[in-house]
Amino acid sequence: MSRIVVLLAVLVAVLVPVPGRAVYHQANIHEIMSGKGGDPMAQYVAIRMLLSAQGSVAHSRLTAFSCDGTSHTILLEVPDNVCPATAGNTWTMGTTQWVTATGVTPDFIFPASTAFSNTCGMICWGAPGSGLTPPQNPPTWDASVPDNYNPDCVAYGGYTGTLQSGDAAPSTLPAGNGTMSLQRMADTGNDANDFALATPNPTFNGTCPPTTTTTSTTSTTTTTVPGPPQSKCTAKELTAAGKKAGGKAKCWSKATAKGVAVDTACLMGAETKFSGAYMKAQGKGDCVNSTAAGTVETQVDTFITDLVTEIDGGTGTPAMSKCSSKEIAAAGKKAGGLIKCYAKAVGKGVAVDSACTGAAMTKFGTAWGKATAAGTCNTTVTQTTIENKVDTFVTNLNGQLTGP
Repeated sequence: MSRIVVLLAVLVAVLVPVPGRAVYHQANIHEIMSGKGGDPMAQYVAIRMLLSAQGSVAHSRLTAFSCDGTSHTILLEVPDNVCPATAGNTWTMGTTQWVTATGVTPDFIFPASTAFSNTCGMICWGAPGSGLTPPQNPPTWDASVPDNYNPDCVAYGGYTGTLQSGDAAPSTLPAGNGTMSLQRMADTGNDANDFALATPNPTFNGTCPPTTTTTSTTSTTTTTVPGPPQSKCTAKELTAAGKKAGGKAKCWSKATAKGVAVDTACLMGAETKFSGAYMKAQGKGDCVNSTAAGTVETQVDTFITDLVTEIDGGTGTPAMSKCSSKEIAAAGKKAGGLIKCYAKAVGKGVAVDSACTGAAMTKFGTAWGKATAAGTCNTTVTQTTIENKVDTFVTNLNGQLTGP
């Protein structure tokens, strides 16, 4: 979601995204189709939101790549955000010919294009970056690079060009067969296995409803979308959760560095500090949501268990490894750093600072590189896997505390 706050400063309207909720990357391309009912220009792409609060999609791009990947065509710069941004919902982009063929109007219309081939190609949607801040406006990034599309690209029909990193192989199926669409059945990072032809499911989610605000002296109309208010309580709740995650990660990092059982006193120390800090936060009385401490504790604990299992191979006594010790520390610091950025934003009632989130991501990348160079690691888990786990944890936590 996003909102525009009108500031009477030289009568300029300034766009300000909703604090802490400008996210879109926990989603994937769910369905594509090029050609229906005998009309090759009836084209359609559906995006499935995997978590809530993934509706800040304005200025992301939908792009079609040729069969060999040597050319690309931007089909659409998404003009607005989607509402409601509910986990499991699907929002859609399609042509006017698709509307005629199905009788269903998608959320956004794009011009029909022969670049969106039925036979073979690749469809990409998204924008560069972590997905924790809104897409660049206006988008000036290189649209010819598949990895610039966070979260997803789908290669089909035996596409032979460059795949998105992490995608093992293109689907051998076309983008529909005139009656059935190409639909996602799984999400394993292998389009060859993840997609199948199935009955189309044209749908409409909805875009964010505008309200009108007019400045004095000169009439200036802007679009606003309500968001959560400024909240010291929620800022401190986020801070408490971030410190708990960072504290527990530090306990496991120390244990892994020495190859000994994790210190239960260390873990309990993080628990105790969290309980006290969370109670003080809720005492501020202006919390966005009335999220119980136990709910947040479970989210943090689940994340730490998942993190340690991926890096150490389990939550028993870890094998001694400087590499894995540093990997755990890096992940904990990134989680804490990102949460701190969101805490600052909601505490001030402003948009999250992209420089802040960017710094956390840069530091993590540097720290991960140093970790893997430090010696033998306990597992072969990749930087991308851990980054995604951290981002998912932060997104879920932030949505729990600041979302609708």
